[in-house]
Amino acid sequence: MQIVQATFQSEEGKEAVKLLNNLGIDIEDYKLISSETGDLLIISLLYGNADTVLDNLTEKFNFDENEDRSMIIFTPDTVIPRNKAKEKESSFKANRESLVTYAQNNSTVNDHFIFLAIMAAIIASLGLILNNIPVIVGSMIIAPVFGPIVAISMGIVLGNFKLIVKGIISESTVLLIAVVVGLIMGSIVPNVAINSALKGRMFPTVADLLVALAAGSAGAYSLISGVRAQIVGVVIAAALIPVMCTMGIGISLGNLTMVGGATLLLVGNYLALILAIMGIFYFKGLKPQIWYEFKAQKLIKKSLIIIIVVTIILSLPLSWMTYQRMIKEQPEDIVRKVYRESFGDELETNLLEIGVQGKTVELFIYTPKGTDEYFFRLIEKRVKKRLGSDYRVIFEVIPTKRFQLPLDSL
Repeated sequence: MQIVQATFQSEEGKEAVKLLNNLGIDIEDYKLISSETGDLLIISLLYGNADTVLDNLTEKFNFDENEDRSMIIFTPDTVIPRNKAKEKESSFKANRESLVTYAQNNSTVNDHFIFLAIMAAIIASLGLILNNIPVIVGSMIIAPVFGPIVAISMGIVLGNFKLIVKGIISESTVLLIAVVVGLIMGSIVPNVAINSALKGRMFPTVADLLVALAAGSAGAYSLISGVRAQIVGVVIAAALIPVMCTMGIGISLGNLTMVGGATLLLVGNYLALILAIMGIFYFKGLKPQIWYEFKAQKLIKKSLIIIIVVTIILSLPLSWMTYQRMIKEQPEDIVRKVYRESFGDELETNLLEIGVQGKTVELFIYTPKGTDEYFFRLIEKRVKKRLGSDYRVIFEVIPTKRFQLPLDSL
C-alpha cells in the first residue's frame, strides 16, 4: 500500500475528488480536508492503480511550478485494511514516481557520489593488489554503480531520455574515477603481481554474464516489489568497481590481456544487467506516462534488439574463453589432488605454485633439505597416470632447514 498526500489551493480539492471518482477510486480510499488556506487530499493506493492516479493528477494540476501545490508519496510500514478481499486481490507494485526518484537520487553526480566512487575505487584497487577478497567485497558495497544502471534501464522502459543520459553520465564518471585510481595504485604500490583476484577478471566467462543477469533481475524485482532490504546483496553481486579498477591496474602494468579481459567483462556485465532490469520492469507492469507511451515502446524495441545482438556477439569470445579455461584448469586441479595425496598436505602449505604449459607440468615446492627422491618420482608417476604418459613433470624444489636457537641466546 502507498499513501499520497497532495495539497492544493483552496477549492481545488473538490476538482481532484471528481477526478478520483471518474477513475473509479472508492470513497473509502481517500479523504479531503478543506480550509481557506488550502486543501489536503489523502489517497490510499492499494490496488495497483498508483501510476494511473498519479498521471491524471499531475496532468490536471501542475505540482512543479505552483508553490501552493505539493505531493508526497510514502509507503507505510504496517497496513490494517478494512477490506480483506481487496487486499488479497491486489499485488503490491511500487509506483513509477518512487522508482524514478530512486534512480535519480542514486545517479546524481555530486560531492557525495564522487567521494564514494573515489573511496570505493581505492579500496577495490588495494583489495585486488593484495588479493584480499573481504576488502574487495567492502568496495562493492560502497561503490555507487547500481543506481546509474537502474536509471539507464528505467529511462529506456519509460521513454525518459533525460534519465538515460543522467545514468550514462553518472556511470561514465564512476568508470573514469575507477580506472584512474586503479592506474595510480598500480603505479605507486611496489611489486604488483598478477594474483587470483586479478586473474579472475582478466579471463571472464559465460558464468559472469549469468551472474549479472541474475543480479540485475533480483535488483529490479526488489525495487518494483518495494522490498529494498535485498538491494545490498544485489549491489555486491552486480558491483563492477573491481572490474573497472582492474582495467586501470592493467594499464599501469602495460598488460593488454588484463585490460582487454576486464573491458570485455565490464561491457558484458553492463549489457546483461540492463537487459535483466529492463525485462523485470517491463513484465512487472512498469509503464511510462500516457503521453510518452508510444515513444517508450519504440525505444524499448530498438534497445532490446541492440542489446540482445551485442550480448550474443560478446558471448562468442566469452564461450571460447570459458572452454579454454576449463581445459587449462583441469590438469592443474588433477596435479593439486595428486600432490595432496602424495605428501598428505591437505592445505597445500608447502606448495608454492603449479604451472601447466601444454604437456609440461611444473611444481614449485618447499621441502625439508634431504627429502627422498622417491616422493618426487611417486608424484611424477601418479601425474602421468592421471594426465597421460606424454606429460613431462618438472620440480622446482626450495629446500628448508629447521633449527632452534639455544635458550642462552635470548
